[in-house]
Amino acid sequence: MGLKSRERILMAMNHEETDRVPIDLGSSRSTGINTNAYNQLKEYLGVKTDTVCFDIKQNLAYPDFDVLRRLGSDVVILPRLVPSVGIPIDKMKPGKLPCGGGDCLLAEKFNPVDLGGGALGIYDEQGHLLAKRPRDGLYFDECYNPLQDAASESEIDKLLVLPQISDYEMEWLRNRAKDIYENTDFAISGATSFSIFEKGWKDWGLTTYLENLYCEPELIEYYLDKLTDAYIVMMQRYLDAVGDYVQVVQNNDDFGTQMGMMIDPEIYRKFFKPRHARINEAIRKKKKDIHISLHCCGSIYPIIGDLIESGFDILNPIQKECSNMDPWQIKREFGDKVTIWGGACSTQTTLTNGTVDDIVRECKDMIRCYAPGGGFVFSQIHNIQAGISPEKIMAVFDTALKYGTKEFYGKEEQ
Repeated sequence: MGLKSRERILMAMNHEETDRVPIDLGSSRSTGINTNAYNQLKEYLGVKTDTVCFDIKQNLAYPDFDVLRRLGSDVVILPRLVPSVGIPIDKMKPGKLPCGGGDCLLAEKFNPVDLGGGALGIYDEQGHLLAKRPRDGLYFDECYNPLQDAASESEIDKLLVLPQISDYEMEWLRNRAKDIYENTDFAISGATSFSIFEKGWKDWGLTTYLENLYCEPELIEYYLDKLTDAYIVMMQRYLDAVGDYVQVVQNNDDFGTQMGMMIDPEIYRKFFKPRHARINEAIRKKKKDIHISLHCCGSIYPIIGDLIESGFDILNPIQKECSNMDPWQIKREFGDKVTIWGGACSTQTTLTNGTVDDIVRECKDMIRCYAPGGGFVFSQIHNIQAGISPEKIMAVFDTALKYGTKEFYGKEEQ
């Protein structure tokens, strides 16, 4: 008899080989599936349930547990009450997906405004345009930078909305996590939404933020310290709510581009590494055995060792099509120190443009690369996009189920 899903995930994160590689679809907002593609997948599988779009910005589905079981997935997401663009998901209503994607359930408070020409906008209660989606677009792009013109500590204090977690959300999360924990054997990954670099470019605008790192370092240090202190309190309250149920908490800080890092590695080490370390230390002080994940796209090889030293023990993904991100080298150098979560199939290249045979071949190759010695959770490199056929999606996960055992990856390739 095989392992339970929660056992399989925990063993893998502890760098133990399991009965098969653990699998993930949708346990984070970076390993998910576009709701349009998910509707097609459900039709292919004959699943008749209502589809839930929980992330309005990225148009991501909350996968049905029965679908996850069919795909072999071992872990589910515990989303925040407000996953993106200020819209809570505790109450839902019937709606339609963009681009003819079909029916779904949308957040009750999702009431976009017509911006003209078919574009839609999302405003906050103060009248700020937070995000907009172009005509025939699938996604909302965030566009509000409250600190764009902030030039002093007092202006930061006035304009910055610090991360927090309310008593209402704590109760909502606790009930949801407890139900999943007690009534399924899935591992639970908490999408805690803490980031300090990525939030910085959203608060300031990317150009201003990068300029200020060099030109106004004391101002940025003040901003980052306020963020770090707030995140520590938020994470302590988060773990008060769900620490008995979740096995993973997630952070999202993208430092890489396709060709290299967005900042010099020394800038990471000066500004961000010590603050990542403070947050991660506080998390583990609250829950010693928690696993902490970092989603960080792109070419980030120069700081992988630093990320591990700062307390992250899961890295998602290894975006192998980027410069200096050779999977075999990264597995050899860091595979015993960090769990590689994702990286099995490129959503940028193979899944989009390849054949089913190409997908199977790449997934098998990445299993051979990452699975030996544990420390690997199988998932595609990023979210599965609209227009990806059910046959291609099934090829990804059926390959993991068929070839994810040591009987396969423990042999030399013929």
